[in-house]
Amino acid sequence: MVDFYDQKKIVLVTFGVILLISAIFIPAAVFYPAKVISITPNAEVVGTSGLSLILGGGGIVLLAIALFIPAMMEQPLKAWLLSGIVAIIGFGAIAFSLGDYYYITRDGFTYNPPLAFESSTYTWDEFERVEEKVGSASGTNSIESVTYHFRDGEQVEFSSGRIFEMHGSVTNRVEAAGGEFNRIQEQ
Repeated sequence: MVDFYDQKKIVLVTFGVILLISAIFIPAAVFYPAKVISITPNAEVVGTSGLSLILGGGGIVLLAIALFIPAMMEQPLKAWLLSGIVAIIGFGAIAFSLGDYYYITRDGFTYNPPLAFESSTYTWDEFERVEEKVGSASGTNSIESVTYHFRDGEQVEFSSGRIFEMHGSVTNRVEAAGGEFNRIQEQ
């Protein structure tokens, strides 16, 4: 019986190590493409926040820890209970990671923020204005952040990500729908 128990520990630790190593690349190599595939085919560009990748990697690390716990603890009931709690938190982090996205279509902009499961879709005429903050470093101007202001009072600010690739298209569509574009030069 002791040999079987030791083999079970070896299997748990082995899968835990595999998950730890996978935590480095799975969020970018699997989770992001899964979002792109599962989001409407009408999406022109799909983006996600950096927090999404961190949450996904953290969730996978927690799943690895959930496998290590029963292999390291001697009290099976406490080990599996603690392992289950850690695994639930890990799956929650992965779910939040998968639920964090934004994309544009011909008709509007859809945004599902980090740590939320409900998305908001705005048509182009619901945009009040787009603010682009431009900074200067070593004589070169670059976009530091983009803020979208909506007529219902909501606003969304991005400081990195694929939003900068789609920003020109968003700005053109907002202006065509009657919204404003403001460029703010930061010092």
